[in-house]
Amino acid sequence: MIDKLNTTLRTAILVVLVLIAGWWTLFLRGKLNEHERELEERNAEIRLLNDEVAEKNAHIDELDAEVARQAAHIRELDAAMRLLKVDHRLARIEVLEQSPAGEADGVTTRLRFTELDAAGEPVGAGREVAVSGRRVYVESLVVKFGDDYVEAGDFLRGTSVCLFRRVFGENQRPAEGTPLDAEGRLPVVYAGDETPDPFYDRLWERFWDYANDPEEAAELGVRAIHGEAPFMELRPGGTYLLELRASGGLSIRAE
Repeated sequence: MIDKLNTTLRTAILVVLVLIAGWWTLFLRGKLNEHERELEERNAEIRLLNDEVAEKNAHIDELDAEVARQAAHIRELDAAMRLLKVDHRLARIEVLEQSPAGEADGVTTRLRFTELDAAGEPVGAGREVAVSGRRVYVESLVVKFGDDYVEAGDFLRGTSVCLFRRVFGENQRPAEGTPLDAEGRLPVVYAGDETPDPFYDRLWERFWDYANDPEEAAELGVRAIHGEAPFMELRPGGTYLLELRASGGLSIRAE
């Protein structure tokens, strides 16, 4: 009887232990599964955050690229604007002598007209000219090209070009002026090139044809083509520069 009771008791204890072990196993497994679910949810959140970060980084890269493009465009525009405003020295006028205003024959101004190269150096010895009056006119033929060519620094049309026709004083008729460059021929300053382009030859030879045919002139990239005659009141001992803006016309200023 006692043996049966002991056996029953051991069996009951064993069952209880098995039940406890089973419950504990299920409990631990449940906790483990819950932990795994939390871990998976966190991993999913991390993946989502990583995707958002990657997307934002890609957007930042796009913005950086756009900023770089805009900065490059601004530099191009700045360079283009500077090119449009470049002044090229074409000639220098030196007043050698000027007679007093009270003389019966009026004021005579004797000057030296010297063309300059691209570096601002004299081309030749210059010409000495005597004109009637203090105010001296320099008549020229000017070709202005489209701004797009100037902005791009085009080899042939990157700047306006000029041919000096004659110089005369305020008390003279233009026809009485002293000739400078010969009309229809390559100007001295351009003739220094060993291989002047035929493009310029055509411009000077047919200058007035193009001036009267805007469509044909536009085919060559010409924006404006006409004569100009800026003038300056010269003072004894003064020196003056004739300059041509890349996109514009002639100007005279005291040096």
